[in-house]
Amino acid sequence: MRNIKLGRIAGAAVTASLATGVLAGTPGASASASTPATVAKPATTAAFVPFSAFIRATAGAQYQPHSAAAVPNAAAFDQMRSYILATYRGVKVAHSYVFGGSYFDCVTILSQPTVRDLGVRKVAAPPAAAPAMGRQTGRALASPLTLGLSDSYGNAVSCPTGTIPMRRISLGQMTAFPTLAAYLAKSPAGRRSGAQIPPAGRRSGAQIPPAGPRSGAQIQPGGPHRYGVGYQYVANYGGNSWLNLWNPSGDFTLSQQWYSNGSGSGTQTVEGGWIHYPAKFGNSAVLFIFSTPDDYTSGCYDLECSGFVQTNSSVALGGAFTNYSTPGGTQWGFSLQWKYYNGNWWMYYQGSAVGYYPGSVFGGGPMATSSSLIEYGGETYTDGTIWPQMGSGAFADAGWAIAAFQKTIFYISQNAPGGTGAWAILAPLMTNPDCYTINVVNWPNDSGWGTYFYFGGPGSILGGIC
Repeated sequence: MRNIKLGRIAGAAVTASLATGVLAGTPGASASASTPATVAKPATTAAFVPFSAFIRATAGAQYQPHSAAAVPNAAAFDQMRSYILATYRGVKVAHSYVFGGSYFDCVTILSQPTVRDLGVRKVAAPPAAAPAMGRQTGRALASPLTLGLSDSYGNAVSCPTGTIPMRRISLGQMTAFPTLAAYLAKSPAGRRSGAQIPPAGRRSGAQIPPAGPRSGAQIQPGGPHRYGVGYQYVANYGGNSWLNLWNPSGDFTLSQQWYSNGSGSGTQTVEGGWIHYPAKFGNSAVLFIFSTPDDYTSGCYDLECSGFVQTNSSVALGGAFTNYSTPGGTQWGFSLQWKYYNGNWWMYYQGSAVGYYPGSVFGGGPMATSSSLIEYGGETYTDGTIWPQMGSGAFADAGWAIAAFQKTIFYISQNAPGGTGAWAILAPLMTNPDCYTINVVNWPNDSGWGTYFYFGGPGSILGGIC
């Protein structure tokens, strides 16, 4: 695996003739949170940049100091450039397009970096997903690659059979961060990204006393992250939820699933959901996955390092959506499932297998065989004093069509194809309930959604300190 660490953001300079278009990798404006996304429209009249031209420009790029540069020196810049060129070594591209402000290249399945770097001789076939459970309320989002769209250059927003969409990694994106490790990190704040869940021996399952008017276990405020999550310690082989999609404001805010095992520096995870992280993905929330084998010392998003083997040509990791929920309007979302089967952690979007993390990426650690903790909910970060919105920006008690939610939350109890899920029994945890809340309703007290929760909050927009 191309190794990573965590860090943080700013901007940097490259040779002027290369800094626009070819290296930027972000030619268009992102979709609005309040209106359906359209194909990306270039911010300038810059020509479309084919993959081969992008590689040539990257190879020839030179570092130039600048008074506001994030990249501290030529050595850091050279490491970034070398990483990009190593990523695309031997990669075969059949087609490229722009969507949501990002370039995507359609890479043949057998030439994708993980297959090459991990020496995968035969790409695994997916097992059947665990079937959906509960009442299906809300409008499901189809992948943009299945809608017959074209970008503003006339390129089809789709990938041919036998290829997978890979979000282009460019120097323009990378040099907004001070180091390669900072670019590849889960969050801007450093190593720690998962919520500090109470140990299983002390507060397991849902046996957590209320913590005041906004119930849920409360850990002390402080540190760079805030959480509103539900969790359960239970032996599992993955799980499922339907994530209501919004496009909140702020530096870093997400709604996701975590499946983890191990403790301390041996904590290992597979994760996925949607994230609004403008410094990395632009102004629209995008679909993402993440995994770490060593408590966030290494790991990466999507296909940015070797780990995930993608098999689906119609789902773009790191890609924007066509629609986002609005207060009182249509509630958009998608189902996401992780399923461990015969040594691999498979991810499913709307019931279709997208790809898998081979068990080998966990180096014989606990996630190579199963998970012991399931966790669902929201996370935010800021490096300043204004905390981002979580979810829709509304507190959990605002309810349907105002607050964000996850529903039909179940875990998978067997290492087998298909199978029946078991409803999760989640304990709520809020780090800062004056800013973010979560209201968990566990099965069988639901009204057809199985286990679900509303969550979110305005952050520090209303004043005060989170």
